Formats: sequence, structure tokens, C-alpha cells
Amino acid sequence: MVCDAILRAQAPERPARPTFQVSVNYVDVDVTVTDAQGHFVTGLTRDDFQLLEDGNPQKIDTFSFVELPIERPQRFLVSGRPVPADVRSNRDVASGRVYVIVLDDLDVSPMRTGQVRKSAREFIEQHFGPHDLAAVVNTSGRKDAAQEFTSDPALLLRAIDQFIGQRLQSAEVQRIDDYYQAQLLSGLDQQTTNGQGETATTSNLIARTQSFDSSNLEQGQRALGVRNTLRSLAEFLDGVRGRRKALLLFSEGLDYPMADVFDSPNGSEITKATQDAINAAAHANVNFFTLDPRGLIGMTTDLIDQMTKAGPPDYAGTDPTKPAGTPYSGVQALLGEMRLTQDSLRTLAEGTGGFAAIDSNSFKSAFDRIAEANSRYYLLGYTPASHPRDGRFHRIDVTVKRPGVKAIARRGYPSPTGRTPQERKQDEMVRRARESRTGGSTDTSPELRAALNSPVQQPGLTLSAQAVPFKGASKEASVALVVELDGSKLQFAPQPNALFADALELSFFALSDEGHALRGTRKALNLAIRPETYQRVKALGIRLNSRTTLAPGRYQLRIGARDPNTNTSGTVFCDLAVPDFSAEPLTMSGLLLSSSSAAEVVVAEHDPMIEKLLGGPAIGRREFAQNERLALLSEIYDNMPPQQPRQIDVSARLTGENGREVFAASDSIENGLGGPKNWTTFGYAGQIPLQNVVPGRYLLRVEAAVRGSANGSKPAAAETVIIITPPH
Repeated sequence: MVCDAILRAQAPERPARPTFQVSVNYVDVDVTVTDAQGHFVTGLTRDDFQLLEDGNPQKIDTFSFVELPIERPQRFLVSGRPVPADVRSNRDVASGRVYVIVLDDLDVSPMRTGQVRKSAREFIEQHFGPHDLAAVVNTSGRKDAAQEFTSDPALLLRAIDQFIGQRLQSAEVQRIDDYYQAQLLSGLDQQTTNGQGETATTSNLIARTQSFDSSNLEQGQRALGVRNTLRSLAEFLDGVRGRRKALLLFSEGLDYPMADVFDSPNGSEITKATQDAINAAAHANVNFFTLDPRGLIGMTTDLIDQMTKAGPPDYAGTDPTKPAGTPYSGVQALLGEMRLTQDSLRTLAEGTGGFAAIDSNSFKSAFDRIAEANSRYYLLGYTPASHPRDGRFHRIDVTVKRPGVKAIARRGYPSPTGRTPQERKQDEMVRRARESRTGGSTDTSPELRAALNSPVQQPGLTLSAQAVPFKGASKEASVALVVELDGSKLQFAPQPNALFADALELSFFALSDEGHALRGTRKALNLAIRPETYQRVKALGIRLNSRTTLAPGRYQLRIGARDPNTNTSGTVFCDLAVPDFSAEPLTMSGLLLSSSSAAEVVVAEHDPMIEKLLGGPAIGRREFAQNERLALLSEIYDNMPPQQPRQIDVSARLTGENGREVFAASDSIENGLGGPKNWTTFGYAGQIPLQNVVPGRYLLRVEAAVRGSANGSKPAAAETVIIITPPH
């Protein structure tokens, strides 16, 4: 998103967390400084740097040293299965890294599907921190194997596990196959002799009809599609300022023979598309890291495949696509093709300030380098002079005024340029796709809409949110929302009548897994509170219990709040799977919690039905003191025939990280017996005293199961992780 104003605040000369900034004419430059031994150099100030654009000194407007801790995830595990958090917050959004994981299914062989899945999973499981954000994209555009930006590793792993390589047979393998086919069909050629005794050979009909290679055209279109995808991703990330951004491309590279003007009609287009992707990355300050899953194999797997057959034609063979008698070495052709693919990966990486990881059986070292590069760096910002739209590349040079140190930074960025009619058509398609993602109620303020439609969460106002789907009156689910705002960031205005007033704005909308924004909702919260309530709000914040409706499916629910008194906005994204509650014999809603201290927080919007069942407002807090009493609510849905008698056993349990159960309660519910006790929806509510629970992390799990399961129904469950602390 773009706004006209540029924040000119000077960043402190000390380690700081980066912030998001969005501007038109502003350049971020992240710099890694190392000594002669390659160690990162800390303690530098703004005055230690000199920044040039096209040889001209630039004033460094903003400066900060970013040092993000490389935290290993400490997830709650149950039988080796991580339990994801059910409440999202933007509290520490600026302390994480931003990754885009691109799985190039168009350029990965099906036989290496497992290797790509394994490697991408390794990065998430071992290098993805608790505050990092990542998205998963497939170059084929598969929506079922993609994931919007999220901090939930389970969702990222789910998308990675859907990956399937779809690479076409390589051009050289096709040429070898053509050679053998020509040998087999040569006996069908026609020999004719004229009156002078001269003999002429006419190729057989089959060979003539197969002379056009349709796969060449498809390979060219695939190559263009991959590079256009990389360019679009870089342009999308241009809206994220003040952060270093890394794109991890798992790919076997491009084997299209662009230098062969006769056999590669798309060569010039692919070359330009490659440069456009690199330029877009340079403009958006995105580093490409390319990772080749083929590893250190010594020869291509295509060559191995050929050797297990008849072997590539090396000695007796001739090139079937060249004049008769032209020698052809299949081995050298296949090895040359692999070098071509590796060079294409190097071009993308080195042109954007990243690196290519090739000829290696392990990506551990590469992953360590990527995480380190995105964890410690100096962030410099400046406003360049206006440039004409001539496509010229503007070189950036960063040096440090200290002997014996080396500064590594982006090479520069290109000016915009005029576009060809075909490129304008492509740009229009991209623009329409982006507009379909743009959401928010039409009466939402421009500032909050811009924050909601940013690629990542915004940290201006701190808020947390939980979204829990319940069975609705129709096929759509009724989604209960719990939104909590940090009161310390709110700016109330004193009124003549001794009250404190603030007009907060809340807005939310859902983004479908197809990338389409659904209807949005805006709420105006006009608060006028007494001084004693004002103190509670500043200390404990404000809570809203709202509702929305969604059809079954996967969504990202984007929720934002804005305080007009400070003109600051904050957003939080909730990844939500809305089930079809009638798809199984027995299903359950999610889990809502409350506590004996929930009423202390000011509630700006109530959900009366939930409060009646819970005994208080639903809360998003997951940390409770031992002197509190915990309340829980979940709905059970029985879709079995009413004439079938059954007992449904329901249990609520608290289990520690050591597997020890510290609380258990159970109930038995009758259904299907006829009469007034028949039900399809049962609200299960309970309370758990915490005074005897030792402080620590616990899994709270509510489970329902049909006794005996004679009808084949599976147990249904809802769970969350809570933290118990000593009494306040």
C-alpha cells in the first residue's frame, strides 16, 4: 500500500526493533558489516557510514541497528504433535523475520517431491522463530498448496506437505529420445532414384509429423510464469518497509536454451522477465536465496536415468536437429544442461543480494546463513532525488569509515520504465488480482484500510484476537470474535464533565484461501468513561465480543483498530478453518474461555448468549493466576439419527508438559432416546479451580465421544494451551 506522507522521525542510535514504514519515494538499505575474520561488527553509529547513490553522497534520514534473537520454537507438544495457539497478537510482530517460501513445482522433478518437502519442513521446524512470519507459494498457482503470511508453523507445514513437483522432461532428454526414435523409424524412410541414378531419402510420415516440439513452447511459457511470479512477489513485499525480507526459492532452475535463437522462441522474453524480477527485488529490498534440491550428485538424475536405459548416444550418434553428420555427445549435453540450470539459480540469487545453495546434500549451513543474515544488520534509510521513468539502474554504495571492515548491502534499484502492451496487459491482470484481495468495509478510514491490506500485521496499536466458529442457523458458521486492545497505547481526551473520551475504530474482513476479500465490518466505539474506569482501561485494556458469519472453508481473518487521537493503527491476522459441522456424526466447536477476573476489563461490545453460558465475557487471555477460577465453553453437535439411542461421554482435562494430568472432569449425556431430551446442539460449559495447579504450561482439552462408537463415529475435541502463574 502507498501513502503520501513520510515519517521523518530519527531512530535511536542503539539496538532497536524495526518498524513498518510505507512510502513512495524512500529507500531502505540493510547493511551487514563484518571484520577481516568474517565476524559481525556491532557498535557502529550513523556517522560511521557513508552512502552514495550513483556516486553522489546521500543524507541518511533514519538509522537503526537491528538485532533479532534467533529463538528456537518452544512449542507445546502432545505425543510429538505441536499444539498451535488459538489466540493471535501483534505484540511482538516487529521482532520477527519475514520469509516467503517459494516451491517451484513447475521446475522440480516429481521424483524430488519428497526432498523438497523434507528440506522446506526442516527450515520451518528448525529455523522459524516464534515471532517470524512466512508465506508459502507454488509457482503453478495452486491455491490448495499455498499459505498466506502466518506465524503458525503448523499451517506452513500443511502447505508444504501439499507440494508436488511437475517439471517437464528436459530438452536434452527429449533430444536423446528423439535420436533413438529416429533410429527405430529409419527403416520406414522412403528411397527414390531419379533417371540419372541419384538416390534421395524422404523421411517417414511419423518423423515428419513429430518434427514440431510442443514441449518447447510449454517450457518457455512455464519459465515466463515462474519469473513473473517472482516479480509479483517482490512487488507485493515492497509494501513492507523497515524489515529485511527473504525469498527462499526451492527449484532445479531453468533448462530453457535461451541462447539458441532457433529453438528458443521465448528466450528474449525470459531474459527480460528474469531482469524484471531482479529489478523488482532490488526495488523492494528483497533477497532471493535459491536452493537446488538435486544436491551433490555428480551428474544429473536425467543422466542417471538415461544410463540405466540404453545410454545417451556419445560415439555413434549424431544430432538429429542439426545437419546430417553433426556429432552429438549426450553425456556432455546433459551435464551442460545442469550447468545451465544452476547458472539460472545463481543469476537470481546474486542479482538480489542473496546466494545460491547448489551442489550440496544438506541445506543446514545455508539455512543458518539465511537466518543470520535476517537477524543482525544495520538499517539505513534515505530519500533519493526524483528520477525519470527510464528504467535506469541506480547504484548504491555503502562504506564504513573504519579500517579493516567490510559493508555488504544491496547493489541498487531501478527507476520505473515504460511497459510494452503485453507487459501492461500482465500488469493489469496483477492489479485486478490484488484488488480482489483488498478488503475492509467501505466506511473504514483510509488509514485503517491501508493497514488491514498490508502484507503483514501492523504494530501501532497492540491487540489480540481469537476467532471461534460455532454452528449457525444456516450452512454458514457463526464465528465468535474476542478482540482485546492494549489500553496503555490508547489516548483518551479529558472532557469538561470530568469524563475521558475516545472514538476508536474497529474493522475486520476475511480473506478466502482463493485470495478473495469477503464482506467487511466496521464498528465505531465512542467511549466516554469515568476517571476510575479510565485507570482500569489504561491498565487492563478494552475487550470486544463480536460475531461474523462464514461458510465452511479456510480463511485469514484480518482485524484492525485505529485511535484517531494518535492516528495510530494496529492489525492482527487470525488463520481460521471453518468446518462443516454436519460432515461427521459427531463434531465440536472451538473453545471459549473466561475467568473469575474477566469482569475487571471494560467490555465495549457484549455477546449476551456467550456470557450467559460462560458466566462472564469470553476472553483472549491465556495466562491465569492460581487464585482464579477458569470457565470454559464448547458446543457439541450430534448429527446421528434421533431414533438411535446413545450415550455421549464428555471430558475436560488439564495436562502438563510432562504428560501428567492435574485435573479431570467427565460427564455423560443421553441423546436419541426420543422425548424432550433429543438434541442436535449441546452447550458444554464447565469450571476449573486453579488453586491447586502448579504454575506452568498446560494443555486444556475437551473431548466428546459416543460410548462404544458402534456407529463408527470418531471422537471430537477442542483444545488450547494455557499458562498458570502464582497468585497476584
